[in-house]
Amino acid sequence: MSAHLLLLLIVALFAASCSGGDKHLPSSNPPEYDPKKVYTPPAAPPSASATVTKPTDLELLRSKLQSFEANQKTKSDGKKVPFDPNLLQLFKRVRSPCEALSRLVQGLGSAQLFSGNEGAALKKAFGPDADDIAHRMDEQLADGLKHSLDPGAADCPISVRSQKKSDISQPARLVLTRASSGRPLLFAQTTVPDTPPDDYDVQKHSTRENAPPGWVGFKSRETMTRIGKKPHTEGIREQYEMIIAPKAKRCPDPEGMVDGTFEWSIEMYRATTGPDGEPQGVLYRRHVVTELKGKVGDDAKVQYVDFDARVMIQHIGMELPYYSHSARIQGQFSIDQRMMGIPQEFRNITVSDFSAGEAEAKDASLMANIALIAAYFSGLAYFDAQTEWHKPNTCVQITFTPATKAKKLGPNESVAVKTELRTKEGSTVVPAKFKEAKERPREGTGRVSPREAESQPGTPATFTYQAPASRVKHSGFWVAAVSRSGVAQAKDGEWEAADSGLRLRIEHRIQHDPQSGYAKSGHAQFDGTVQFEIPLEQVGEGWFRGEIDVVRPMVVRHVRPAANPCSGSGSQTEHWRVSTRVDPTGEFMNMHVGFTSSNEQASWTCRGPAGTFTRELYIDIHGILRSVQLPMISGTKKEFTDRNPKLLEWLSVTIMEE
Repeated sequence: MSAHLLLLLIVALFAASCSGGDKHLPSSNPPEYDPKKVYTPPAAPPSASATVTKPTDLELLRSKLQSFEANQKTKSDGKKVPFDPNLLQLFKRVRSPCEALSRLVQGLGSAQLFSGNEGAALKKAFGPDADDIAHRMDEQLADGLKHSLDPGAADCPISVRSQKKSDISQPARLVLTRASSGRPLLFAQTTVPDTPPDDYDVQKHSTRENAPPGWVGFKSRETMTRIGKKPHTEGIREQYEMIIAPKAKRCPDPEGMVDGTFEWSIEMYRATTGPDGEPQGVLYRRHVVTELKGKVGDDAKVQYVDFDARVMIQHIGMELPYYSHSARIQGQFSIDQRMMGIPQEFRNITVSDFSAGEAEAKDASLMANIALIAAYFSGLAYFDAQTEWHKPNTCVQITFTPATKAKKLGPNESVAVKTELRTKEGSTVVPAKFKEAKERPREGTGRVSPREAESQPGTPATFTYQAPASRVKHSGFWVAAVSRSGVAQAKDGEWEAADSGLRLRIEHRIQHDPQSGYAKSGHAQFDGTVQFEIPLEQVGEGWFRGEIDVVRPMVVRHVRPAANPCSGSGSQTEHWRVSTRVDPTGEFMNMHVGFTSSNEQASWTCRGPAGTFTRELYIDIHGILRSVQLPMISGTKKEFTDRNPKLLEWLSVTIMEE
């Protein structure tokens, strides 16, 4: 038959199974459900070149449940019912996440799956293998919870209720494969009871993906498919799926609020082949969607988390009346900072949109355990997010006025530095506690005060820094900060004075002494002057150094009267090296100077009775002064002289900048 007629036949069979006889809806079903109405998934757009793909039986049933769930969310009345808070004491005195999950799995399993009229109907729909199916649901639940643990806890002995039959399952074990980054990617491998084992092909799949950028958390999906084989189980198909997806924002907002979500669902589906060859399926589903809002204190720790959980428990099948049980659980919990964020205290718990009568008594403990699983995974996600915003400078950064490296300080000079903490996203100023202010590059290099301070938007914290008496490279201070939006310290918490260094103006003249025997004997007399400014960079505590190339022009004279008087000119390139050592008192410095020459060029021309001739000359001059001392005051100018048997030297040094 055509795909279209086959689809109509399946829908017609479903509608017939939901009407007449003992198939009437229970009183807990929502009034908007109409057993005479045909529910179909949205039709695929027609294609001229391809045949429309026929939805599977599982896809049809799942689509109907999702449609009913959406209708119930929009028509909830908000009616609240009493809820015993003692049901939420499960995590008291737990010593590890493993122990918490071991307690939790008992209440989330199939213990009450077949209780009451609706449970009896579900058990009847599953047939003689109902207990085995429930047991495999427990196995899937246990495996999925184990996968949520870190690799070190993979052998956590989460127990599963024992089978009533002789085919008891073997203990579950995990095979772990670490991904290149983030949380490990886990693959499960468990032994599940089959009757007998060779009657089914079993396929398992496990995936885990990290939360989107800007979030902390994960989404895991565990699936198991069992397909029957000849001769005993042909035509039977089972599918189990569990999804766990907690996440929280990586950084709090300026008010210290952290959004989060949690989703948990578990499905089990069983189908047999009917007399007409078409599958007759039963789908059971629990689905929880939780909105979270965490509050962070001024110590950057999570104070509490508000949660709003929407719970849906449903089943549907060809021979099973549609059943939907909804609830809304709201409340607040705090987390144990010593136990990775396990919830430790619940407050203000309310339950609304809760079906009345038998369902209320049957499912009260299940609702409590659903609240507990939402709080458990949400608490761990918020603890992991807290670990992220506790990493310095991840979510906030310290700003200074004047900015770091923008203010030059002289010896013992002070500056008031206004300090604020801003979020990295939006650059919003947030209240902060600044602490552990210390001088840098080591304590005692200058002085910063106070050691601790608080800031508010519009009222920065003010730290006063006094520079050391002697120059120290990278002098300044650093400070740490903690706030409801994160913490900052270290590199992004440093304030550093501008590296002013030294700038000197140097004038240097050297010449041959005209009164020396060397000059009077008729040798060429060189006389040259250079002027330049040289910056000195700090290379150590109190040490500054600079180098520069200059060209010295020269004049050449002939001192001794002669028949052929001579004169000329020349030049040489000089590479100057200047270094200074500032005294620890900061009052004076010792300066060392020297130069080497290259590219010497000189000549003179002589005129006399015998005629005129020009001769190349060798420049024979060098510096005499090697070390001088001068006060450390800007604008200071000091002159020095020296001589030897041939040369006279003058040196003038002006401190342009300190």
